Amino acid sequence: MSGFDPKRYDFQMFALFLEARRVHRGVSVGALARLAEVTPDAVSRATAGRNPGEDEFIALAAWMGEPANRFLKAEAR
Repeated sequence: MSGFDPKRYDFQMFALFLEARRVHRGVSVGALARLAEVTPDAVSRATAGRNPGEDEFIALAAWMGEPANRFLKAEAR
């Protein structure tokens, strides 16, 4: 994702979606990290509503089946 600006993304909303999908699919944090090919620390940051990092954000959004731009803040759309 070129031009990734963390200030434009709603990481709280991302965290809610990610945790809901993780629980719904019955996947542990460690298993999610393996499936998305990110570190468990990145998953923990994401589920806490913090920026997991650009590549990790994209990978986790893909794991959820959501486009990354779904998590843009309203004023950034």
